[in-house]
Amino acid sequence: MTNLLRNKGGGHLRTLILLLLVVCTMTACDKQTVYHAFRSIPIEGWQRQDTICFDVNVPDSQTYYKLSVEVRNRNDYPYQNLQLSVSHQSHTDTLQLTLADKQGIWKGEGWGGLYQTRILVGSTRIDRPGQHQFKIAYTFPDKTLQGINDVGIRLERMP
Repeated sequence: MTNLLRNKGGGHLRTLILLLLVVCTMTACDKQTVYHAFRSIPIEGWQRQDTICFDVNVPDSQTYYKLSVEVRNRNDYPYQNLQLSVSHQSHTDTLQLTLADKQGIWKGEGWGGLYQTRILVGSTRIDRPGQHQFKIAYTFPDKTLQGINDVGIRLERMP
């Protein structure tokens, strides 16, 4: 079998492949997402006193934003739910994520013992552009919470 990339006509194939990669890259960009990041939790567990902070540069104060929290849990997470406190400026929301059903089947998407669940916190209008801090803490009484791998937030412009 001949290598098309080395043949004289392979230049067209190379150009086509390059063009396809450029198009895929351009369409993969999500122009609505302003911020999306995760913070890893130590394998020893999430300590009660460890609040997770996200410093977000908000470009526009005239836009409504959709805020979501995302959690990646491992198979060793001991509960069905996760209760979180999410703070921004002087506003705090309490969330309850359902990570598993009553039979213990994980609800999030995942494989290999790691599952990701996303919950919408709500919509918000940021009062001024610039740096804003979002804080997440768990509200369980445990001193150390096992089985949480990562916690993240996503801030998207609303259409």
